[in-house]
Amino acid sequence: MSVTPKNLLDLSQSLIGTAVDEATVRCSIGRSYYAAFHLAKDFHRSLSQPGALTGRSAGVHETLYQQLESPTISKTDPKYAVSKKVAAIARDLKRVRAAADYELEQTFSKKVAQQAIDDTLRLIALIESRGGQPVNASTSASSQRTPPQ
Repeated sequence: MSVTPKNLLDLSQSLIGTAVDEATVRCSIGRSYYAAFHLAKDFHRSLSQPGALTGRSAGVHETLYQQLESPTISKTDPKYAVSKKVAAIARDLKRVRAAADYELEQTFSKKVAQQAIDDTLRLIALIESRGGQPVNASTSASSQRTPPQ
């Protein structure tokens, strides 16, 4: 059985909807981030050529974000600007996810997890509306929003 970014986002939304403790909130943040990461990776694959690496050797996530930030496609291609925005959203989510995973002394609320979900939904909408491939989802991004907890 395979898993899609939508499945990860659905799990994030389910976790935050039933969260009774901070550990569950942190898990929700993580699932939102990984949904966004895989969406960003799929978007990058949809480009006619990979973006450029701009920094020193990096891990898988950093490599992807460098390539998205430095697209090598024409600046007139609608996906050029989308690529840069996708990188920015995914990087922001990565910072929140890393803090949720590693900064145990910090407190994370449902509001922070809901923002991670909303940012992932914004990434989906950006990809779908600006020349990207439709995201593997059964409903539109706007109908997937859940009210803040």
